[in-house]
Amino acid sequence: MLLVVVLAVLTLVDPAQSIWIPKCPVKLLTGLQCPGCGFQRAAHALMHGDVLGALRFNWFLLYAVPYLLVLIAERYFLRGKWQLKIRQWAEDNRVIWSYVVVYFVWFVVRNIYGI
Repeated sequence: MLLVVVLAVLTLVDPAQSIWIPKCPVKLLTGLQCPGCGFQRAAHALMHGDVLGALRFNWFLLYAVPYLLVLIAERYFLRGKWQLKIRQWAEDNRVIWSYVVVYFVWFVVRNIYGI
């Protein structure tokens, strides 16, 4: 439910123009872009059908959004054998650690190259 509300707000309000949408605390405190920086603007672009615009704001979405959708599907839409299989995959240590590694590599790369 909260996800629906957040997406509705991000559809109606442009985070780049609004003073009411919270800004990234990591960037405010350190000046560095965290791996999530640009997510709100990217979600706004996606809600308006601008996939390339969303990717310009944050390339990590290519990795994070599919994983997030799998987690949402497993939690809310799947039952029985499929839910168990997806949960075993999503909660596998190798999957979680690969996500963590990609997260931190993206953090370093985007701040070195200014992506």
